[in-house]
Amino acid sequence: MASITNRVLIIAALVLALIGWVVALAGVARANDLCNDATYNHRTTHCSNGLRYDWWGVWFTFFLIIVILVMAVMGIMDSWVSTLQAFCAACLSVTMIDASNWIGIGDGSSSGSDYKSAADAATAGFIICSIALMLLIVFIGLGPAGVCVKINVSGGTNKTAPEIKTPAAPAKAAECA
Repeated sequence: MASITNRVLIIAALVLALIGWVVALAGVARANDLCNDATYNHRTTHCSNGLRYDWWGVWFTFFLIIVILVMAVMGIMDSWVSTLQAFCAACLSVTMIDASNWIGIGDGSSSGSDYKSAADAATAGFIICSIALMLLIVFIGLGPAGVCVKINVSGGTNKTAPEIKTPAAPAKAAECA
């Protein structure tokens, strides 16, 4: 019998989200630095203001990941399911817009340019975050039940394949443990 609890699925999705966050942070930060270098630091806030929505997406994702991670580790997510799903949906829309904005940026420059690499990193990071947030919405919605997989293998002499039995009613989390 195998059991995958909801907490494990959520933490796996959070790890994926953190990976995406690091990649998006690196891409946006590098693009911001390159923009500052191009303006010769005359107006260092000009580039940050231009990337304001992207920075919002990076930090909104980070703080949401941290809050969900703390709640998952402490086991207090059950009473916050709807709220967390709403925040994940809002963050998902931000990361999807950010990914859409970064696609194709830097295509007009040479293929090996730093700005194209920064734009590609930001795009990849926001796409990974979007995928992780979609998974989080589903996994948080599973509630305490998680995914319960029960497999019974019988050792009969005339059977060549394992027999898989599924329960008629949905299994409770306590039955999987």
